[in-house]
Amino acid sequence: MKEVESILEPITGYLISITRNTENGWYELEIGIPKNWVFNQNDEIGIELLSEADIGKLLKIFPKNGSVVIDDLILFVEIVINTNKKIAEKEEEFKSQMEEMRKGLELKAEEFFKELGELKENSFKKLNDKFVTELGEKKKRKRRTKEEMAADGFIPNYSGDTHSDQQ
Repeated sequence: MKEVESILEPITGYLISITRNTENGWYELEIGIPKNWVFNQNDEIGIELLSEADIGKLLKIFPKNGSVVIDDLILFVEIVINTNKKIAEKEEEFKSQMEEMRKGLELKAEEFFKELGELKENSFKKLNDKFVTELGEKKKRKRRTKEEMAADGFIPNYSGDTHSDQQ
């Protein structure tokens, strides 16, 4: 690979053209970047948006003074590319974390509603079954008469005579 090609290699795929501004005596780069990418100029290097379409943006990168050389412009474009790739990685990482969290919440909600459904369905069934069982046990138990309870000492001074002859 030739020296010029190796210098331009980091921005290959984005570089449209290199032109010489004969009026100011410096080089300018035209680059194409995806539409959602961000960029900003600084005190040394300027950016002009030449056009914008659905697929991307066409930018002109130029020096703001004569001390900025083409190597500086290329390095600046590399910074724009690397920064936007890092942003895309962070966005993808966040998106996958959100997807993972969404799946976790969906699973928790599914478990909650399943448990709630079982609770609604089974609670009354279990309570009704228990009630019926206890009611059946009560019916099976023989009711004791007052005489039997008095004989066991539960009712004191009970003679069994419900009619007293008081005159």
